[in-house]
Amino acid sequence: MTLTQSHLRRYILLIPVIIFAISLTQNALVYEYQGRQMHSAISLFLVGGISILGGGGMECLTWMANPIAIIAGIRFLIETNNVIKLEPVLRTPIPKPEPSSHWLSLIAAGIAWSFSFWKEILAAESGTTGKIYSFEPGYWLWVSSLTILAIGINCYHFRFNKAGKQAAD
Repeated sequence: MTLTQSHLRRYILLIPVIIFAISLTQNALVYEYQGRQMHSAISLFLVGGISILGGGGMECLTWMANPIAIIAGIRFLIETNNVIKLEPVLRTPIPKPEPSSHWLSLIAAGIAWSFSFWKEILAAESGTTGKIYSFEPGYWLWVSSLTILAIGINCYHFRFNKAGKQAAD
């Protein structure tokens, strides 16, 4: 692995993480429930995973883009690591896993983008929904971070893994 590839791997993960961290400081969406309500991105991030307990199955599915993106990032680091690991007893090389980070990152970005088509969101545990008026900067930064992650991982795989496979053939 060249120094350029090493730096590129870091930037592919670092830039989306920075954008994601900035998104948590912003408001995410405005919706109707007993007047106009605003959700901050940090509140959606912290309680989005437990929304299924209040009847928000689709909301929880949307929130799952976060752990899918984290898994994609971890898989990306594992898949692009050039260190050959040896099995401790037989001292034979352990084969690398098949690349899956590019698909996982696309799934995470697709889930995030799909939320922009929603017209209503669960507003109360009683099942009451509220009309979504607007998506705020926190949402768009979140979507941007996942999109940049997907583009970075896929471009890296296309550029370096395809070239590596052709050289091995």
